[in-house]
Amino acid sequence: TVSINDTNLKDIRIASLRRNVAIALQQNVLFAATIRNNIAYAADRATEADIRAAAKIACADDFIEELPQGYDTELGERGGRLSAGQRQRITIARAIVRDTPILILDEPTASLDAETEQEVLRNLAEWGQNRVLILITHRLSTIRNADQIAFLEDGRIQEMGNHEALMAIPEGRYRQFVLAESGEASSDE
Repeated sequence: TVSINDTNLKDIRIASLRRNVAIALQQNVLFAATIRNNIAYAADRATEADIRAAAKIACADDFIEELPQGYDTELGERGGRLSAGQRQRITIARAIVRDTPILILDEPTASLDAETEQEVLRNLAEWGQNRVLILITHRLSTIRNADQIAFLEDGRIQEMGNHEALMAIPEGRYRQFVLAESGEASSDE
């Protein structure tokens, strides 16, 4: 079962879930509207300060400010005027500005360079101190610093723990994944 505060997810009203969970998907959904409106899309009460703070956490503020109209820049269809990494950061900012206790990020840094990825993850860790952040990813650089890692295989949790604990399992599935990803796996694995 999946539970939130000891309540089975099946017993939670969908409206309550929507109020308390924000999601940033790998496939960025942006609209032909201003950057400001794209960030504030699902946060009716977001102030200008909230929008800018969310953009800073998502490492989007700098590139937004460099655009000719800044936050008032109109995006083309699906954000076509932005790079994939910029679109991803706008999507993360949109999820952050909702200020929910649970944030789910699906491959949140897949289109970011290593330096920006680490900065976004540091910012999210600081911002998320009293929140639950769920990162769905295959990227080791994103996984390593997680407090809790759930290694899924065939739709089931196979192993749980932090990076060090999971790496200490000699024949562990997570360990095998890490070694294969880093090119350290032996040829018979």
